[in-house]
Amino acid sequence: PYSATLTMSCPLAAAVYVWERHVVIPAAEKHLGQKVTRVETFGSYSCRRVNNEKTGRWSEHATGTAIDIAGFTLADGSTVMVEDDFNGDTAKSRFLHEVRDRGCDLFSATLSPDYNAAHRNHFHFDMGLHTICS
Repeated sequence: PYSATLTMSCPLAAAVYVWERHVVIPAAEKHLGQKVTRVETFGSYSCRRVNNEKTGRWSEHATGTAIDIAGFTLADGSTVMVEDDFNGDTAKSRFLHEVRDRGCDLFSATLSPDYNAAHRNHFHFDMGLHTICS
């Protein structure tokens, strides 16, 4: 389950499904020894421009081709959050780096705290025309 109701394109939904099943679930068991019970999200579809600016390029969120992931809730009730756990060398950070890195194989754009300060608290995955993995 996801923490919010999500509206997205079919290609994004398919990529998210594959990412969840073939990346997130095995990585959680490998690094954290337990299952993910919920994906914490900031949402997907949002009719807005990049960085919520009044002018400029439309965000991939505006076409339902992007999703923002803030973290994960685990079977024991603990959480792994991008903002709190991405940096460092812990089991949680290794898990987050793996799900980000392997997301690069499934999504056109994968952005994380390594990209810029605007992504300090979430992963952005999208199916747009621009390819980037950061």
